[in-house]
Amino acid sequence: MLKRISLALLVAAIASTASAQEKKVTVADFAGTWNIEVMSHQVALVIEAAEGNKATGTLMLMGRDTLLKGELVDRTISFVGVKSEANGNMPADHQPPAEHPVAGSGMPPQPIVVTLQDDGTITGEMMTNNGPLKWTGEKLRAKKKG
Repeated sequence: MLKRISLALLVAAIASTASAQEKKVTVADFAGTWNIEVMSHQVALVIEAAEGNKATGTLMLMGRDTLLKGELVDRTISFVGVKSEANGNMPADHQPPAEHPVAGSGMPPQPIVVTLQDDGTITGEMMTNNGPLKWTGEKLRAKKKG
């Protein structure tokens, strides 16, 4: 009987230690500038925390900035392009490239999915006219002053 109680306490202690080590991911964990590798191209993604589990972002791709808004669920933020309130379209200086569905292909906007990995990198996927496009990214680190 004493062995069973000791074993039960040991299992409970290990389980509580493991769950305490699992850090809850917040939008602040995503905040910063990310260097993304997409089909041998470097793309910048700047993510900023908003209220609660909301985030805003700017995707800098092929000389154009696309404004994004998203929401964090578990370890993943799903972003969509921000449309102008005036005309329902992206502002002229924030148009995504032609292959992105938001750019007027008639397809509804597809999310840009960003997932934080255990090693501190991100992986993601965005939909193009040619199907899903997967990518990886690393956070840019501030240079140490010298």
